[in-house]
Amino acid sequence: MKNKKWFAVKTLYVTRAVGKSSAKGKQAFAELLEERVVLFQAANANAAVKAAEKDAKEYSQYTYTNFEGQAVRTEYLKACDVFELYETLESGVELFASTEVLTKKVSSKQLIARRLGVLETKSTIKMRKRFMSKELGSYV
Repeated sequence: MKNKKWFAVKTLYVTRAVGKSSAKGKQAFAELLEERVVLFQAANANAAVKAAEKDAKEYSQYTYTNFEGQAVRTEYLKACDVFELYETLESGVELFASTEVLTKKVSSKQLIARRLGVLETKSTIKMRKRFMSKELGSYV
């Protein structure tokens, strides 16, 4: 892999449970937003993005059945962000970084919630289970 560099590429996905649920009562709306950061070795950033796009399409092809009998499908949002790694890969090496220009004062708590999310409530955890496979759901 001479003259190839390492790139971390972030891709975005939405996962949805589709079809009638076997659960009783009205189901709250829920979709799962997923960010993946995957390493690629490529000649340049454009080649890394091309490899990431191919990987994202393959990743989003998998469909399974959840414990409520619904098909769970993942859609690639056709959005990615590439980051070239300039250091040798080893423990503690930065794999990805992004920045955001803030145009107004935002509290640290709001910034953390926006980037890392908030602790999930019991009802949110219950919704998350909707995205587990039938096999995995039997263990939870």
